[in-house]
Amino acid sequence: MECPHLEENVKIKRDQVLQHSKLWKCEVCRTTDSPWLCLHCGFVGCGRYVSGHAKRHHEQRDSHAVCIECRQLSVFCYECDDFVFNDTGGGAIDRVRGALSTVHSAEANGDVIVRPPSGRKRKRNRLVVSESEGEAENRVGKRPARRRGRSADPQGAQRPGCSAGLRNLGNTCFMNAVLQSLNNIQEFRSYMKELPDLADIIKVRVQNGRSKMPGQVTRSTRDLNGELMTEELRKVLVELSTASGAISPEALFSVIWKVVPRFRGYQQQDAHEFLRYMLDRLHTEMLALLPDMREPRPVAGPPPSPGKQSVVTSVFGGTLQNEVTCLICRTESKKQDPFLDLSLDIPDRFLQQRKPKDAEPPPACSLADCLDLFLDVEELADTELYHCNTCKQRQKSTKKFWIRQLPNVLCVHVKRFRWCNNYRTKVDVPLTFPVRALDMSPYLLGRRHETRRSAAGRQLYDLAAVIVHHGSGAGSGHYTAFASNAGAWYHFNDSTVRRAEEEQVARCKAYILFYIRREFKLPQPVS
Repeated sequence: MECPHLEENVKIKRDQVLQHSKLWKCEVCRTTDSPWLCLHCGFVGCGRYVSGHAKRHHEQRDSHAVCIECRQLSVFCYECDDFVFNDTGGGAIDRVRGALSTVHSAEANGDVIVRPPSGRKRKRNRLVVSESEGEAENRVGKRPARRRGRSADPQGAQRPGCSAGLRNLGNTCFMNAVLQSLNNIQEFRSYMKELPDLADIIKVRVQNGRSKMPGQVTRSTRDLNGELMTEELRKVLVELSTASGAISPEALFSVIWKVVPRFRGYQQQDAHEFLRYMLDRLHTEMLALLPDMREPRPVAGPPPSPGKQSVVTSVFGGTLQNEVTCLICRTESKKQDPFLDLSLDIPDRFLQQRKPKDAEPPPACSLADCLDLFLDVEELADTELYHCNTCKQRQKSTKKFWIRQLPNVLCVHVKRFRWCNNYRTKVDVPLTFPVRALDMSPYLLGRRHETRRSAAGRQLYDLAAVIVHHGSGAGSGHYTAFASNAGAWYHFNDSTVRRAEEEQVARCKAYILFYIRREFKLPQPVS
């Protein structure tokens, strides 16, 4: 956004940045996690996802609203409550970024030039900083020099090996939240880690003359060498399982730029769109390079066609039954549609304006309310008239969905962004959802004989991960994730990983929910 408060707030000089370089930890609580430098006076405080001392510094003073994250170089204005894209007329923020980048480069070599506060002659000192690297709430502006290293748990808590953090490469929090969610789905992670080196498989395919990939009519497998998202994802998941601190998913992000051009650049992206593109690409690559996965279906229904099953569809794949009924002759038309996730609207009754303060608070929206709306009967609009084969013309009709087959991992996307007057607005309504024992049996198509066995008993799911969008806009804000690992909950905020309580997870404003079925059964690849 274009911030109007820069001229009155940005007063810090380049020399002050160098002077404060040793203070890249909160001056109140001394944490090195997410340090923000006040661009008015040089005070360093922790971000709002830590203890919020940078925000409190602003609240206690006038003209101290603009700050910069010391490592990721994103600029934030507390008056606007948003990230800043513009600069002062004299380019003061650009000069501060340059000074911080200079310190980054020197720190990577083990030392840095620091200007003493007394004005004495410059002296070359060893800069000692903690290896703990908290990420910015979001990333805007120039990219800093990248550093490889390990960050410790800022709270000193013992963590399982698969809960390391992911560095923000420039507004890549949307990718980090998705990767952490997938990494904490144990069956998916285990399968991916045990995959063979796909680059070797490509070489064999090329040598044997089998170069074409499904969906790649004009490109050969030889052309895709070095552009395999599956292989880079496998490496990231392996590294997350062994690293003791934050890792950098640069190679994976580079491949994503090549195979999905819409994600090129460093602007904020939608986490749900990224998840769908990633799963679709993984499915395509696995069909081309790996044997398909086969087994008797865990529920009734037709088996998948040979060569159409991958770990993506085996983990996330379910089936919907779409029923369209003609309102004139009552003829029903049924169609089965595969799905990898369910995108649910929040009912309109929860979007109404708040009542007066003395009135009772409106009822909370629940995940069950959203599921009921998704599976409710809907009358099609006049622009969507259905062609009835019995009436031989387009007629008014109704549409209804049933869940015919549930997936092993139920991915639920809550539609929190809506178009309003040519721009997207966020639906910031709280949503209640079960952390344990989500019963999906009421939503199954259980009245038909071909699916009767699938509806016998209860279909119970437990929450494995949830992605949260922080902020008010679709193209801005910040993504974090909560995930369950080894019986404990963790909050993944880029490279920062903290223990979380189950109550904290249940209160978050969920954007994407991942539920694992208790009777999880993953098929094996055909040898």
